[in-house]
Order: sequence, then structure tokens, then C-alpha cells
Amino acid sequence: MVAYERMEKIGQSIGYQIRLESRISPRTVLMYCTNGVLLRTLMGGESALTGVTHIFVDEVHERDKFSDFLLIALRDNLPRFKDLKVILMSATMDTQIFSRYFNNCPVITIPGRLHEVQRYYLEDILKITQYKTKKMIKTEKELKAKLKTGQSYWSHLEALKIEESNSKEEQETNTLDPQLQADMDEFLEECFKEGSLDSFSQVLYMYLSEGVPVDCAGGTTARTGLMAAASHGLTETVHQILQIGADPCFKDKNGKTAYDYALENGHQECAKVLATFIQPEESKENNEADENSADQFLLDVYHHTISKDVIDHNLILALVKHIHINLPKGSILIFLPGYDDIVTIRDLIQSYSEMNTVKYQIFTLHSNMQTLDQKKVFNPLPNARKIIISTNIAETSITIDDVVYVIDSCKVKEKYYESSGGVCSLQCVWTSRACCQQRAGRAGRTKPGHCFHMCSRRRFKNLPQNSVPEIIRVPLQELCLHTKLLAPGNTPIADFLSKALEPPSFLAVRNAVTLLKTIGALTPTEDLTEIGQHLLDLTVEPKLGKMLLYACVMKCLDPVLTIVCSLANKESFQIPMSPDGRKRVSQARREFAADTYSDHMVLLRAFQAWQAARANGTERAFCARNFICGATMEVIVGYRAQLLAQLRALGLVKARGSGDIKDVNLHSEKWHVVKAVLVGGLYPAIARLDRDSGTLRTSNEVRVAFHPSSTLQATAAPPTRHAIRALDALPTDWVVFEEISRAGRFCFVRCNTLVTPLTVALTGGPLRLATGALTQRANPPGLSSDSDSEADEHASSPDTAVLALDDWTAFTADASDAIGVYYLRQKLCALIIRRMGNPAKPTTPLDEQILNAVVHVLGAEERNVGLSQPSGIGQRPKPLTLDSPGWRMRSDDDHHRHPGYSMPLHPHSHQSDYGNGYHPPYSGYRGGAAAARTPSGWRMDGNPSFSPQGYIVTSGPKSPMSPNGKTLLANIEKYSEENTRYFVVKSEELNCAELEGHRIVVFVSCPGVNKFIGSATLTDQGGLDWIYTNHLQYHLIRHLINGLGERGRVIASRDGQELCVASGRALLSALEARARPAHHHHHHPHPRPIQKHNGN
Repeated sequence: MVAYERMEKIGQSIGYQIRLESRISPRTVLMYCTNGVLLRTLMGGESALTGVTHIFVDEVHERDKFSDFLLIALRDNLPRFKDLKVILMSATMDTQIFSRYFNNCPVITIPGRLHEVQRYYLEDILKITQYKTKKMIKTEKELKAKLKTGQSYWSHLEALKIEESNSKEEQETNTLDPQLQADMDEFLEECFKEGSLDSFSQVLYMYLSEGVPVDCAGGTTARTGLMAAASHGLTETVHQILQIGADPCFKDKNGKTAYDYALENGHQECAKVLATFIQPEESKENNEADENSADQFLLDVYHHTISKDVIDHNLILALVKHIHINLPKGSILIFLPGYDDIVTIRDLIQSYSEMNTVKYQIFTLHSNMQTLDQKKVFNPLPNARKIIISTNIAETSITIDDVVYVIDSCKVKEKYYESSGGVCSLQCVWTSRACCQQRAGRAGRTKPGHCFHMCSRRRFKNLPQNSVPEIIRVPLQELCLHTKLLAPGNTPIADFLSKALEPPSFLAVRNAVTLLKTIGALTPTEDLTEIGQHLLDLTVEPKLGKMLLYACVMKCLDPVLTIVCSLANKESFQIPMSPDGRKRVSQARREFAADTYSDHMVLLRAFQAWQAARANGTERAFCARNFICGATMEVIVGYRAQLLAQLRALGLVKARGSGDIKDVNLHSEKWHVVKAVLVGGLYPAIARLDRDSGTLRTSNEVRVAFHPSSTLQATAAPPTRHAIRALDALPTDWVVFEEISRAGRFCFVRCNTLVTPLTVALTGGPLRLATGALTQRANPPGLSSDSDSEADEHASSPDTAVLALDDWTAFTADASDAIGVYYLRQKLCALIIRRMGNPAKPTTPLDEQILNAVVHVLGAEERNVGLSQPSGIGQRPKPLTLDSPGWRMRSDDDHHRHPGYSMPLHPHSHQSDYGNGYHPPYSGYRGGAAAARTPSGWRMDGNPSFSPQGYIVTSGPKSPMSPNGKTLLANIEKYSEENTRYFVVKSEELNCAELEGHRIVVFVSCPGVNKFIGSATLTDQGGLDWIYTNHLQYHLIRHLINGLGERGRVIASRDGQELCVASGRALLSALEARARPAHHHHHHPHPRPIQKHNGN
């Protein structure tokens, strides 16, 4: 607008910069930007403010986390930049608190010139629109009929509430699952008898998680949980049950209410709480005086049939229709809390035929929309009415001059976080009066306007004056990372954040810093690591950002990108109210999970299925059938593109060659690799099954359960016999989850995926393990001395070792297996650190070998425990042919084909991975290749290479066995020896009779040339997947003897000669020692595809 009024193009003297869009030039002297962009600028150093004279911070009353955080940085910089002026602006802010924060700075009040805005409330809206649902009409008739008796209006309304709620309860109770009803009867009886907090935790859990109605009556007495809490005087529990919708007027079979139970047992404080909820809006005296008010009567009938906490989309539609058809010209602006509500209202308006009597055009505004789409709303429509449906982005960020009518839902979505337990939730809550004032002001810009608040006058008066500052109610990991770039050197993060306008608690900051250290973003001294630097550049919370970084390294980006975007947004599934609907959505989840024991798979499959439906034009039917939120799916599409662009900017996804989009999706089809990434990013959000007690436990909670929305919900109930049996049937003991929430004192975990202990051991925990992480000891760390597990009574044998990731997660296994896991984990972590430190550097053959080893053993472990491998979960790169100028990576989607490679595992090889002088913390290490202890099956054979076999790792002394009683180590070792065969090839033909089902490794030589030119695996189509493409002179391996055939030297092998396993491995090791990657600029005399003959 400023550039337009100056009659110049944007990007000259006036410019702007947002997250992924910038319009500035060297001539720009006035730049508009977000708080986040300004923070990023300040992170570049103090020089960023050189030449800046004025900084305007608008809408500071909103108190978002970046705004409060920005004020810290600005206040610290003001003494160093004497010419800098900071101006804070808002139409509704508390000026005194901001003035005091900036050393009693002056306050300037500028009178506004807004036109008058007439305000309407819910009772007015009901009267204006004459809105009545069928249930409202029925309730109104019953009330009017009973009023003819001449008794009190409110006694009739209360009686009707009791009658209706009892009939509703009876109907809902009849639809309850018999097992749920039996459990509720048992829990409620226990609450009345004992009154312990544990017993009420069970009841609260059933209300919040199992879908049991909050007024569900138990047993023959029909007493509720609210009555039980009131009878024991548990005021906090009473308030909590009332907050989730309990009816204080509900009566048991004897006609008693919860209020009566509180008085009978002498709990006056509890009775007072119940009394305030019986008439929450007005006292009875005022209600009696107002009982003849038609408006109040209509409002009471509405509240009796429609919950005060839901958004009535049909009422908003009725109001829009009334304004559009009956009132003068002017745009309509509708404030809604989220994108799902926006889409619902949009669809309702478009499907309502009466709206077509007058021309209109709908615009939707959301923070995830592109700037170009938002610009369309400013264009005038002389012959039509604009209907703008928006979140609170239009409250302050956008001003539309021709808005005359504002419909304010009085709701906003806010994120709340409990730092002590790591519990986080996105809640739709009532907004503040200050925000309502801002919204009303949108209607009076150019002419007198009208604002319709979708709440009663009484409710509006009770709204908080200002919103809770975001810095107090959200996770602080992101701000803690930003602090490292803004705070002076050696300033603790907690000290810097304590300077906020309303500082967060020390506990919240400490827990955030601890988590950042755990995920590898901060060092023990609170310095940024390479991972921390990258996380600062990704617009997701750190744990999700870490998943993306791991996905790039482990080459499974596409499915992880979808999962991350799904987790970063609201729930993809809607929550139906009817019992039948809940059963159907549970069935849809189970179908998407497809027996993978994974809720993350549900998110992935749901998005993929929605994409397929959208391609066919059937997405609406698909969403309705599966209870999918289509609006959330649309947001995920845009978010995926945004995050992918950020990964490209970081150099983690390249335009071509190694690291391009095909390469970073090489293992996207392997679900076990995706699960390893989930563990790496979400750790320490890990739960372990205690099979003896039949419960799940985490590092902070001794008892948790699966959330009922989980596909593992059969185990979601509190410990009962059938739940314990279901838990015991799980194939592994470890679960990675996205968040943990609490109902009273009971906790449950949401969005879960079952993983193997090997997955946790390889990718869980910190990147750099503590000294002594691998030890030989009698008992593993982390096991309680008072454990009731029989297995814990047996001490580890001298041949066992313990791998401890941290104070809680430790694994015990055979010493050789534990050492092998430890070494492979160290190699993987070193690879991740190298890639994060220099993402532009291409991967080396050694990097590929490390990753292939991890992929191989993870997949073998999954098969060993009986977990299925789903198909079609990732985008598959197109394979290159042998004639291509480069080399082709194997897809490895067939369990009968395993990677052909060897890997240096010698403790002294590649010391730069861990630092000079590094020695593994294993007591058997004595130095030297021959003396180094390695896992059985991970053979070194006197040289610094090994062929990766298998291993098993588990928690505690119990060592899980494969179904046939053999460990995974023995299974893979036998498989590798029996299924890998080595051949020397000097022509374009190879007799492949009776080789089906085997993995074929060929060493390629040319006739008349005394050297090998590389090694490769033979594909089913006759092509070659190159392992090494380097020259190896014959004289360097003249000592190698082939144990098969004529038992002569390897260099004298004839064309098609098969080699023994020992000589084949030795030849691979020799090629590895001289290996170099087969990049496009290398030109080797590759033979054409080998012709396979079956010997007929």
C-alpha cells in the first residue's frame, strides 16, 4: 500500500521480506518483515543494525513468542546503537507494562478515526436470524408446555435438563461396548468406596480416551464420577470433571445430585464449586427476574441443545445468508480458529442455493497460503459481495478496507505445553476481549460497520482481557536455539530468557535445553552443533527437523517428509461423536496401518490415499468415508513443498548427482529405515513394554497406555487381564511415540510405532555416547533393584556386554553382538556428523557401505521378529542402466538380494570419525588388527574389512530368540554364506544354471588385460549394480588361492570361474582398498549387460 501511494514498484525504496519471499533491492530504505525475519537478521550479528534508524514492532499486544523474544534482543541492543529508535504499536495493548519494560519510555496516544461499529451478541444473532434447529424447536415446545403449570421457569428448565440428560445417558449407555460398561461400573464403585486419586484417574481416562460419556452412570444406583468425587470432597477432580462437560444437575436413582453428595458429607468448598456450575451465567435471582425475556429464553434453549464450546457452522451460515440477502453492500469477514472450519463454512455457503440470489465471491485466508492468493482479496468487486473466511491472520496482519460486516467466532487455536511431562496440545479456546476488539475494528475502516460476536453478553464480559503470552505456554526448544545466536558469548540460555517481558519458568527452560542436548543440537556447554545450525534453518520444531536431517542421510526422505508434515499439523482424522462413527474411524485407521503396528504408517497411507483420490476427483467422498480432514491434507501438500525447498537451500537435497531427489529416496521403500529415522528424531519419546506387569513405561512414567486413537488401541485400557494379554502378544518390547498426554494421574502415548530393540540401539540416544557406554558387567544399568521380573534375578554371564545409550535405555546381549552393534552405531553416527558438517560434499563408497550395512541388518531384524514390510511407501528412483555414464544403486527390495560390500571396522581406521587416539570402551581391546575383538560373524580375517552379518540386542538379561530358536546373528551368517556366490567374468556371458535365489557377485576383467576393472552384483535383468569401479593389478593379489575347482590362483581363473567365499571376500577387500566412487566423469571400459544362460 505504501509503495502504491508513492506510485512506485515494490522492491525499490519500499520492500518486504517474509520466510520464502523477498522483494528488496539496494535502494530499499523501508522494509516490511515478520518478527521471525527480523530475528533471523539480528542473528547475523550486530552489524545487521548498522544504518538502521527505526524499528516499528506492530501488534505487540498479541504476545506471540517471537514478539516477546524480539523485545529482549531489541532492549539489549538499544544501548549499543544510540541512533536506533524502537516504536511499539498496538490499538489495544496494556501500555504501562511495555513502558516499564523499556525503562519507563514515553507513551504516545494517537486518536483513531474509525467509524462506529455496532456490536451484536449471540442472543441478538438468534433473534435476527430466527435460527432454530429441530432439537431447539422440540425443547422450546416442551418448556412452554410445562410453563403453563405456573411453576418457576428455571425449575422447569432444570427438570428438562435432567430429563433430557438422563434419557440421553440411557441411550448412550445402551450403545456402550459391554466390556467398557463393565469396566466403568467397576471403576465407579471403586471411586465411591476408596476415593483415591488412582481410582479417579481410571475414570478420567475412560471419559477422555475411551469415549465414555462423562455422565455415564454405574451400577444399579446410577451414580456418576462427579457424584463420587463430590462425596469425597475432591474439589480439583470435581472441577476437572465439570470442565469436560459433566452435568451438575444429573440425579441418581434416589434423586440426588453431586451437590447433594457434597453437602451430605460436609464438603462445603466442593459444594460451592458445584453451585457455580449449576447456574454459570447468571444468578438464579437475576434469571427469575428475566424469565419472561424472549431473548433470554431463546438463548437458554440454544445453550441447552448446542454446546457452548463448539462452533455452530449452521448458525454462521444462517447469519451470512441474512447479511447477504437483507443488508446493504459491504464485504463480510468471518473469523474462524482453523483451516478445517474455514473449509467447512466455505462448502456450506457454496452448497446453499439461496445465496445465489445475489452475486458473491468467497476468499479464504490462512497463514500457509501464498502471498499472491492473499492479494486477490484486496481487489474491488463492484457488482458482487466479498465473503472473506479467515483465521486471526486478518485480525492484524491484513487490512481490507471494504469490510463492513464482521462475524467473530470468539475462538482461536492456541498451543499449550506442559514442560515437566513434555505434554503438548493444540486447543481451540475462547479468545481475549482485546482480540475481539481488534476483530470488531476491522468493520469500521471506511464506513460504520457491524460486528457479530458468537457468544452471549455474559460470556463476553467474562473473557480474559488479554491472551496468555505464547512464550509461557509453548515449547521453548526453538527459542533456546535462537538464543545461541542472539545472546552474548557464554551467556546461559536461561539467563537470556529470564529477561523477557513475562519470562517462562526456569523448569521449562531447563527441560528445553536438556532436550536439545539429547537430540544433539547443543553441546554439554550449550554451544550449537552442526545439527543445531541446520535445525535453525528448518521451520519445524527441532525433533521433526532432526527427522528430516536423518532422512536425508539415510535416504528415505519422501515418506518421512509426509509424516513430519502430518505431525506438524493438526490431526488428519476427524473425531465423530457417535459410537458407530468412532468404530468406523478406528476401522479406517486399522486398514491404513495394515498390520504394521504403526500409527505413523496411518498418517503416510492416509495422505497417499487422499492424493490418489484427488487425482481421480473423488477426494470429498474419500474424506467422508474415512473421516479424513481434507483441509489438513491440503496444508500438508504446501508444507511438504516448503520444507523440501529449505532442505535444498541447506544443500541436503541437490539438483543432480549424488544427493539428488532420487538418491535421498533410495531407501524410501524400506519401512524399517523409516522407523529408524523416527527413533532418531523422536528420541527420548520411547516406551518399553514390561511383560511381567503388563504395562508400558517411559523414562519419566512407570505406567502409560496407548491412546485409543492408536492402531494399537487394544492395549489402551488400564491394566486388565485382556489388555495384558494383548500387550504380551506384541512382537517387540519397544515403541516410539510422538507425544504423551495426561488424564489426571494417568498417562497415555499418542501416534505410536512398534520398533525393534536393534533400531533403538542404532539410532536412539545421543550421537556421541558417553565414555563407558559399552561395558562388561554382571547386571545391565537401568534395571531397578526392586524389579519383580524373574529374569532380572539372573546375572549376566561373563560373555555378555551392556550397551547403554543413557541412564534409562540400556541393552544386554552377547559380548560379540553388543560390540558389533556398538561399532556399527559409531560408524553411522560419524557418518551423520560428517554429512551435517559438510552437506555439499558427495558421499563416498565408504559412506554407502556404512548405510547399506545399517539398512541390511535393520531389515533382517524386522523379519526375524515377524514384522511385515509394506510396499509402496516411498517414491522409487528410476534405475540407471549399465550403459549410463554412472553407476546404479541397488533398490534392494527383494529379501533374497543383499548388498555386496565390505566396511572398515578396525578401531584405528578412519580415526577422524572419533578423534585421534580414540579407543573403543571395551576391555578386550588390545590394539592391532589381529588382536582386535569383533562380533562373531563380523569377521576381520587379519585385514581392516569385514562382511556385516547379523546380531541381536535386547533390553535386560532376557535375550529374545527368533521363531526357530536361533539368534539373528546365526541366521544371517548362515544366509550370507549359503546365498552369496562369487564369479570371475571376462566376457559378456555367464552360465547361471541353478543360481536362482542366490546373490551373485562378479569380478570383471577384460581379455588380455592383467587386472580387474571392478566388481558388481548381477541383477535379475542381467544388468550390473557396481560395487567398485577401479583397477586392481593382478600382481597385487597373486597370493590369493581359490578353494574351488582346480584350487589355483585367483588371477589364473578362467571366464565364469566360481570363487570360494574366502577368496571372494578377500578380493572384495582388495578392491575396496583401492576403491573410488563411479562418478559420471570417470570413464571405465564397462562391459555390456551380461547374457545369462540357463544351461539348456
